[in-house]
Amino acid sequence: MDDRDGSALGDRFESVLPRDLGIHSAIPTPTGDDELPKYVPRDFDLKLRLTLGANLPDRGAFVIMIGGSSSGKTRSLYEAVRENFPDWRLLLPADAADLLHLKNAPPRRTVFWLDELQRYLGSSPPLTAECVLALERNGNLVVGTLWPDQYAHWTATGEDVQKLVKRAVSISVPDRLSPTELTEAAKVARRDGRIRRALETRDAGMTQVLAGGPSLVMCWEQAATPYAKAIITAAADAHRLGMQSPLSVELLTGAMFGYLTSRERVAPTDHWLDEAMPHATRPLYGNVSALSPVDAGRAGTLGGYTVADYLAQHLRRVRRTEPVPHEAWQTLATRLRSPEDLRRLAESAIARLRYRYAEVALDRLAHEFDDSKSAVVLADLLTRQDRLIEAVRVLRHHEAAGPLVATKLAHLAKLQQRVDAIRPPFVRGLSDEVAELLADVGVCDDLRRDADDGDALAAERLIELLADRGCLRELRDRADRGERLAAEALADMYVDWGDEDLLMARARAGDEAAELRLPKLRRVSSRGENARFEIGALREKADEGSLRAALDLCTLFFDLRDEENLKAELDAGTPSAAAKLIALYTAREHPSLIHLRAFGLEADGQLVTPETQPLGVRRKDF
Repeated sequence: MDDRDGSALGDRFESVLPRDLGIHSAIPTPTGDDELPKYVPRDFDLKLRLTLGANLPDRGAFVIMIGGSSSGKTRSLYEAVRENFPDWRLLLPADAADLLHLKNAPPRRTVFWLDELQRYLGSSPPLTAECVLALERNGNLVVGTLWPDQYAHWTATGEDVQKLVKRAVSISVPDRLSPTELTEAAKVARRDGRIRRALETRDAGMTQVLAGGPSLVMCWEQAATPYAKAIITAAADAHRLGMQSPLSVELLTGAMFGYLTSRERVAPTDHWLDEAMPHATRPLYGNVSALSPVDAGRAGTLGGYTVADYLAQHLRRVRRTEPVPHEAWQTLATRLRSPEDLRRLAESAIARLRYRYAEVALDRLAHEFDDSKSAVVLADLLTRQDRLIEAVRVLRHHEAAGPLVATKLAHLAKLQQRVDAIRPPFVRGLSDEVAELLADVGVCDDLRRDADDGDALAAERLIELLADRGCLRELRDRADRGERLAAEALADMYVDWGDEDLLMARARAGDEAAELRLPKLRRVSSRGENARFEIGALREKADEGSLRAALDLCTLFFDLRDEENLKAELDAGTPSAAAKLIALYTAREHPSLIHLRAFGLEADGQLVTPETQPLGVRRKDF
């Protein structure tokens, strides 16, 4: 067990310092007292305590505290455990692997403290529901914390992680104190000057003031130099893209370039750091700083810097839809050292249609870290770009990995034959026919053959995929031939697009599916007329971390044909934004649809064109 977090196997909970559990240092007293302020009781305290002890001694509990940075979730959890289980052992796992190896022989009467639970959910291997259940069954407590947007993300994720997070008892921790809590805080303030000072501060909650949150925001907003603001923003944007490991000085310096003006870039990079670091790392009230150094596992070594979580959350809100500069993407893709971070970067890039950066990250995972799953994802990306030879080369490097790679190689060999059969010799480039064949790596092509042989399930799946990809021409042809599923899918697409003229034309031509959907289209169109009144409220919720609001925004922007705002949601990484943008291009029969699907967007949101797409992107190109 790694005891780097200040706890070793067998430590009693009451013997561990609060700061070792992730509790923020508080603003100091006039006398410099570094002790925690008096605890202000919260409305959820009773529920939390009852949940922790409800099934003991035979069975433990799994509890997640959900709240924003510096909302008091970790402090409340600490007080509840210290009060009720002071003599229990405490384990601070370094990663999910530390927990997974215990599932077959778990200890008893142990608190597993998983502050920032996303570190364990997104690791490789990830924490599993089976593991947590085994710990619970042996009478242990598994407790963690998550930001609201992280909770929304992981509960929307498929498979075991979603099951794990949803089965936990979740305790919501509001950012602001309720009237009852404020009354209790006023009582505590008579004995604690820090509480009194925090209550007197406007524009921020008590817990945020105690943790120095407003000072952190001011540190960024009123940075002493443009270099200080650039380095803090680069670190926060990396956090926004999912990076969890400390960021090296070299990485931060490379990323800073994209946040500076041309004139500011002229100075040597050593000057950038001399100007940036004193301000970014200066201790503020509560002994917090915008960037904090982290050791590299050995005494006297620097592993990198992390951004203060309160500031990271603030900048997630104010920069949620800001595009990440090319230099930041480029530097992260080429200089990250953690394979978990590289995977998260590739996922973030794909969600934002920034395929060139996803390619570099996946290429590193496939070759430097021998990750066969990433090799398969990379091969699919290359295939969609008509780079089949490169895709085969990537997969052959992993031929010994198992049947998945072997099956994919055999499939690509057949796909190459199909491409050669429909493309004239010595012709390069993505024709419409080749692009459609490669868009889903040949899946639809296989389904067509099976459907033609009478496979009803293949025919149904084919129509679903054609609709998802917006293959209008083929759906029209099949609908005109009397295929009911194709007619229904085409009519549903017209409803989604709000295109009454096309739907009416098919209805008048005798298309029953179109006629049945006309009333629904009129309801959708009516909502679209009022949609602009909803945008402000939804955007505010989305900026605060609501995934549901962000998804609804994407739907509204599609209904309004608002490409600019759809791209903004794409920059935010909203899961449905890419599909909605592609659907918008499909509805318009946009001439750049093929290249958008295959090559994606530049860092600044501009379409990648055949002229700007560098074939064979590799690490050397960066």
